[in-house]
Amino acid sequence: MDFSLLGPVTVTTGPVEAPVELPLGPAKRRSVLAMLLLRPNSTVSVDQLVAGLWEDEPPAHARTVIQGHVSRLRAALAEGGADEHGIELTTHSSAYLLRLPATLVDTVRFDDLVAGADPESAPADAVPMLRRALGLWRGPALTGTVASPPFAAAAHALEERRLTAVEALARAHGALGEYEKAASVLHPAALGNPLREGLIADLMLVLYRTGRQSDAIAWFHRTREMLADDLGVDPGERLSAAYQEILRAAPVPEPQPEPRDPREPRDPRVGGEAAAPAAPAAPAAAAAASGPAPELLPRPPAGFLGRDAELAELTRLALPGAGQDRPYGGAPAGLPAEGGIALVTGPAGVGKTGLAVHWGHAYAAAFPDGRLFADLRGFSGGEEAEPAAVLREFLLAMGTPADQIPPSEQAAGALYRSLVAQRRL
Repeated sequence: MDFSLLGPVTVTTGPVEAPVELPLGPAKRRSVLAMLLLRPNSTVSVDQLVAGLWEDEPPAHARTVIQGHVSRLRAALAEGGADEHGIELTTHSSAYLLRLPATLVDTVRFDDLVAGADPESAPADAVPMLRRALGLWRGPALTGTVASPPFAAAAHALEERRLTAVEALARAHGALGEYEKAASVLHPAALGNPLREGLIADLMLVLYRTGRQSDAIAWFHRTREMLADDLGVDPGERLSAAYQEILRAAPVPEPQPEPRDPREPRDPRVGGEAAAPAAPAAPAAAAAASGPAPELLPRPPAGFLGRDAELAELTRLALPGAGQDRPYGGAPAGLPAEGGIALVTGPAGVGKTGLAVHWGHAYAAAFPDGRLFADLRGFSGGEEAEPAAVLREFLLAMGTPADQIPPSEQAAGALYRSLVAQRRL
């Protein structure tokens, strides 16, 4: 006999290959059984059952109704062979007790498997244990019970335990270097729990380690917007730390055609005289100079069509002298030192960001020193991005150590200008 709470509340009996589900009756009867199974081998008072079975004021005959449900549950369990399995539903004054081997309840087996898994020290053993534990789930916990606060709280607690197991399984895969498997475990959970910052942080890091840096960054921006819109808060320490780790450790992209390192000294023979030796770089600038080219663009929008006139105008403004006969998206020869500033305007949702991101990816080769992107949250409904926060994000992306970013906005701006002065960004 098997009792299930991790999904629809059911009782099955018979062989594993052909189990038979016992008829439990209406939602209130299933709820009585569920409350007893949530505390196996412990008494549950009639008052607790009344509080769980009625969302509003219970009827005067609530105790009689509960007695009727208990009586019918006894009969159903007896027909399923409860005696053979050591199962007994007893009355204790103003309380009931369901006595049974605890391992017949799927929540107990789930907890035992999760407790026995050690994803850090023994990940190879933890993976099958955690997969078995998560395989016990057949849907949202306590499905079919009364929608009362006690059952909602119990279902939420069980879901938290499931998510903890999901995160542990991802850590085990990560410890084995199986980052794609870790991402596949975390992704569905992240979609269902978009404000669970720890889970999103874990997903960002495994996506980054599979080479999907733009996906990882997109998850951060999406979560930050939701936190601002739904809760009015900024990302917490763990989510922010994951984002900064990705920015600091961003992989160096493949070499672009004809890249020139702007930090290399010019030929000392230019102009017929030797150039003066360069002054030593400041620590923050030196660290950034040796860092990777930043790549903060989100993924290009799928199925982008049209906007040919706008794309051409962007090219004219941002890449003057690029030439009209060059194929769309190529790197221009003889790129000027400065491009123009292009402002894309329009109402919310019209596709301004999609247009700019699409263009940025199409002309990525024109900017071998990196591509920067910041969501200023102008249409998010929450607080707009602070300039100092955007500066910090850019400086981190260009390799500046966090402890060397100036605290004042003016000083951070000056450092930023010094870093981009000779770069094609």
